[in-house]
Amino acid sequence: MRIATALLAIALSGLSGVVLAETSDAIRARKPDLFHPETGFRIDRHRAPVPVDIPPPARKVSALWARKLIARGAVALDVYGASQSRYDELDGTWLVPEPRQSLPGAVWLPEVGRGVLEPAMQAYLERELQRLTGGSKARAIVVFCVADCWMSWNAAQRIAGLGYLQVHWFPLGTDGWRELGWPLEPVEPVPVPVD
Repeated sequence: MRIATALLAIALSGLSGVVLAETSDAIRARKPDLFHPETGFRIDRHRAPVPVDIPPPARKVSALWARKLIARGAVALDVYGASQSRYDELDGTWLVPEPRQSLPGAVWLPEVGRGVLEPAMQAYLERELQRLTGGSKARAIVVFCVADCWMSWNAAQRIAGLGYLQVHWFPLGTDGWRELGWPLEPVEPVPVPVD
């Protein structure tokens, strides 16, 4: 089956407008300016075709596997960016321009998938992970956004780098979930703690 898929990809590669899936290393080699030189996180053009892989220890998962993990108690972590928005520095609430539909039971932490995080956003991510996992680094976490969004790719690696052992990247995100006919539900972004 993999050989047939590879042959089909080769056959289609001559067609105008067809983009073949690439590995993260291949994309980084072709467009190094889009990646942080030290961390390897994508720092620009977050809405673009994502790679077919993610560096370990994070793991890429299908929609079916993501659904199974969440049904078994994994944290469903939505990292969709709050574009054109920021959190209110007085009370920490996010001022988002439109409602977000997400996976059932998901927690939305906007902006934690950026290539470089401000210290306040890094602390926000770490605090929420601690709360969501009950302090267990072994708790499974499914990280997602929308299709063709590098923020989930970045966030999954960042979370794995914090020592979480079961970080699963679901690259199709809410778009893939919806295409399968599975329900989405409204979600509000978790406020950022302010002092």
